[in-house]
Amino acid sequence: MAQKGEKAMRKVQITAVVWTMILAVPLTAIALSLLAYTTENLTQIATSLANLSRDISAGGRGVFIEFAQRWPEIAGMFIGQAVLLTILIFARQANKANQQNNKAEEKQRH
Repeated sequence: MAQKGEKAMRKVQITAVVWTMILAVPLTAIALSLLAYTTENLTQIATSLANLSRDISAGGRGVFIEFAQRWPEIAGMFIGQAVLLTILIFARQANKANQQNNKAEEKQRH
């Protein structure tokens, strides 16, 4: 019985190593290739992103400048949503407690 368990454990270990290598080798090669490409073409990539940012933003000022001006609005929306969700959670808890109290009162009446 012990030999079957040991064989199964060895099989699990070998399978884990094989799958790790199957996944690690190609993904490492892809990562290194992307890193080399990015390093070689970093100036072109940065220029392209800056041009795209200018082309798609209002007035050609750039997405980063637009974001810098509008982040308080975005933060306010998120904070408002968080407040509304908190109120909803408290209201539901109060409603559940009220329903439980009503059920308990009905049981006492009968």
